Amino acid sequence: MKKVIVLIATSAIVGCTANSGGAPSDHADYVVIGKSVNTRQEHSGALNLLNTVFFAEIFQTKEAVTAGGTVTNSYLTGPGKASEGLPFSDDQARYLTGGRKMTIEELTEIFPDDTYYYNFDTPDGNIRKMPARFERDGDESLNPGPIALSLYQNDVPADPAAIDPDQDIVVRWSPFEKGAPDPNGIIDDMIYAMFGNCMGIETVHSGHAFEPGSLTYIESEFTIPKSALHSGQPFMLEVEHSNMETDIYQDIEIIVTYAASTFLDLRTTGENTENPACPAVPMAFDGGATDRVRGAQ
Repeated sequence: MKKVIVLIATSAIVGCTANSGGAPSDHADYVVIGKSVNTRQEHSGALNLLNTVFFAEIFQTKEAVTAGGTVTNSYLTGPGKASEGLPFSDDQARYLTGGRKMTIEELTEIFPDDTYYYNFDTPDGNIRKMPARFERDGDESLNPGPIALSLYQNDVPADPAAIDPDQDIVVRWSPFEKGAPDPNGIIDDMIYAMFGNCMGIETVHSGHAFEPGSLTYIESEFTIPKSALHSGQPFMLEVEHSNMETDIYQDIEIIVTYAASTFLDLRTTGENTENPACPAVPMAFDGGATDRVRGAQ
């Protein structure tokens, strides 16, 4: 059962405001913090645990991204390894990976289920100690999965090692049993489907949070268009189930996610005449696939 999370901050969070009369929410759209379980699906269907990871993101508004990024000096504080502050990257989605372990229990030893705080600057004020809290229902893990994937082309099961490059791929997944609507009415639990080429570049995405047409927990399939395929090449597929708790703070949405991802390699039939530099095993576009070489980002 999903819980309504109410976070009350007592710290002052807005610094000096610029003459534009704006607010930090004009620059930071929403934030995400989570613990995720990453799994590799073999062509046999076997599911093998890869790792678990603690991560956090700050998604900038479209206007901020167009301006070249306006969220600066961003860092996360909190218990465990976050006690001295963890810096975010300078990517469009400010991102950090705090650490990886084999199990959620091991991960929680270094990143306890507790409150973490976002800190960052914007031209229209600074955010300090914006809280996001991990909570559990007893001893039960809130992470979904592992997720089992199946592929179809032309309405029949498709072999991931022999994909027809001239047909769309319909990706289906095992039920998102922990998925549910959001009692806060901010955003329902989500599903993400992502697809990348042999060089580890993401070429298809089902849609990020709050984007029109993105997938929620009720969805059961997603189509990879044939335009994303090329003959005789390897590709990587990822599907994520995101069990989320939400809040809103200074008009910035907060998502605390307990997630699970499954990675599956694909290969198309035919001769590779387009990119002879493709490796035999596809590079990864997501750092969760730690058993693959990461592609250039």
